[in-house]
Amino acid sequence: MSATDATTKRAEQRAAAVADAMDDIAKINAHGREHGGIDRDGVERIRERLLQLAERDDLFPLEDFPPPAEGRSASMYRIAQNHDDELALYVQSVLDGTAAPPHEHTTWAVIVGMRGQELNRFYDRCAGEGEPQAVREVMVARGTGVAMLGHDLHSIHIEGASTNFHCYGLALERLKGRRFWHADEGEWREYYDVGHIVEARPGYATSPA
Repeated sequence: MSATDATTKRAEQRAAAVADAMDDIAKINAHGREHGGIDRDGVERIRERLLQLAERDDLFPLEDFPPPAEGRSASMYRIAQNHDDELALYVQSVLDGTAAPPHEHTTWAVIVGMRGQELNRFYDRCAGEGEPQAVREVMVARGTGVAMLGHDLHSIHIEGASTNFHCYGLALERLKGRRFWHADEGEWREYYDVGHIVEARPGYATSPA
């Protein structure tokens, strides 16, 4: 099999595996909505489903999801997104030294590791309620992940490059009113940056990394 044929076959297998996972995630999300909104149990079930997908690391090699070009710290490869933008799945490829301050998502979020390590710190306050204090840490790596509701606060700290799944209840471009803690100014500010999104869905025009 030629390298081109192997790449094509891997892309087809990846698309099928991602579609299966997103179908399961959509069912979990829909069940949550029918009962007043997704809860801790729901996002934990999504985390478990993404951990299963992450076991297929042969479908997500670094050559298909390379680290960002010079001048950027991270790329978000969009590999699935519903037509109504309610569910979105990304492969995040991050360079050494990348960090994000304490912030909220305003929707549920799940992060699952594939390669490298991503330290997640969680905080005791909701956005806007004064300076947050770290209460626990979770190292996201292969075989581990974290699940959050919309009001949860976390920060990210990376030493060494990493590649992870990031799944959200709403596409990143649709997240409005997010806030982050600006430590230098000692205040909460609106979070506008959604990162560098690279289109990586089958059948869509591919944007540069």
